[in-house]
Amino acid sequence: MTTVAHYADLGVARLAFVTDLAEVFARSAPAAEIWTRHLRRNDAPIEEDPPIPQTAVRLYERVGCPLGLVIDGRWERGLETWDLSYPATLLLSTGEITETHGCLAEGIEEL
Repeated sequence: MTTVAHYADLGVARLAFVTDLAEVFARSAPAAEIWTRHLRRNDAPIEEDPPIPQTAVRLYERVGCPLGLVIDGRWERGLETWDLSYPATLLLSTGEITETHGCLAEGIEEL
């Protein structure tokens, strides 16, 4: 049976993943360029210090089940979230930028 503490532990783990990925993002100029292009394409206000990506995912069919941040893809304006059934560009925790063909073609889990 799942307990409240279990959910709290998952929340803390997700926060730690996103924090680590944010640090990787801060060191990646190419990822920042892709993210800024995405923001412009979706008419988001571009500031001197734009917000960082917040959607963390796990690619559970790839070797090592890497974690990453979604930095480009199909944005659903009405839902204010990514449509991960479409191709997306990810910044992995290793600093590598990769593409996925979407959750219909490969296993992607939003964290």
